[in-house]
Amino acid sequence: MSAPPIPKLDNDVDLMLDIFTHSSLRYPNAPLNDDYGDTARLADLGAKILDAVVSYHFFAHKPNKTVAEIQEERKTILGPTNLSAWLDTYGLKNKLRANPSEIEAILADPAEMAHFFHIYVGALYIRNGLAPVQTWISALIDPTVEVVIPGPPSAQQPTAHHQHQPPLNLYQMYGMQQHGMQGQQALQGMQEKGMQYDQGSFYGGASSSGKPPSYGQQSYHGYSPAPSHSSFASPPPQPNEPPPPTPSGAPPPQPPPPAGAPPPFGYSAASTLSLVSLALVNQTASQQGISVTYPAEQTGPPHLPTWTVRCCMNGIERGRGVGKSMKVAKEEAARQAWAAMGWGPS
Repeated sequence: MSAPPIPKLDNDVDLMLDIFTHSSLRYPNAPLNDDYGDTARLADLGAKILDAVVSYHFFAHKPNKTVAEIQEERKTILGPTNLSAWLDTYGLKNKLRANPSEIEAILADPAEMAHFFHIYVGALYIRNGLAPVQTWISALIDPTVEVVIPGPPSAQQPTAHHQHQPPLNLYQMYGMQQHGMQGQQALQGMQEKGMQYDQGSFYGGASSSGKPPSYGQQSYHGYSPAPSHSSFASPPPQPNEPPPPTPSGAPPPQPPPPAGAPPPFGYSAASTLSLVSLALVNQTASQQGISVTYPAEQTGPPHLPTWTVRCCMNGIERGRGVGKSMKVAKEEAARQAWAAMGWGPS
């Protein structure tokens, strides 16, 4: 039976060179890559990711395996001998560059080969996310078993007691940053008490009903207690009641903005998009089972390069970024892809 196809790292020249260059050829104290650091960091990450996906493969096995059985299976799979055999399967050892005087000893050392495999897994994870790694490793372990990759919490069915709430959008994420842990704790407390709330108004964004948010006191608290539970906060003052006195020296309260005003905090869609990070894009794509790659091209003189990076979702370009470093261009491409996929404002 043929081996499953290995996930690719297309057109990421710097990363590919690092993966297949052994430390015996590196200069001492070489500067870290501004994106992923070095292969030692990739190997450390890859070892943890590989441990996780192998553990989940046997965790998801039916009938259920005991903890002792999972540990025994994992020990065998993660052993240097098995990882070295997987490298042979794909001919990756032949691509490794090392000091000519050491290459034979390196290729014959199972620990070195396990380290090499961990580097590759770490690189796959930071570029493509978890789903492709899980699918590939599970197929290597047992190609006859299809492992169902767990989805994001939003895929879970709501219960009668605790209705599932929509995920936070970027305005709400910004509101959480502004209100800090107070906002998170209030939201968590409301959920634990089974209280109904509108996440959009809670953090100042559009409400889940599609209506524009209110900007008064209630939009800050952003909830209404369920009939079977008592409120944990004082109700807003009635229209006929005078506003509470302000402390001495405090600025007077500002009136609510007119209808159709921009999102709260003076936060525009363009600046909201700047909150999107490369990690957030990769994580969101991974949760949805989407493979992400970042083909990159470099133009201009070596001392003053210009990088053009494309963000491809399942092989289709969704965003493009240009910058003086690959990291800057990649982040811009990821932000454009985020908007193009409809995950946030454009």
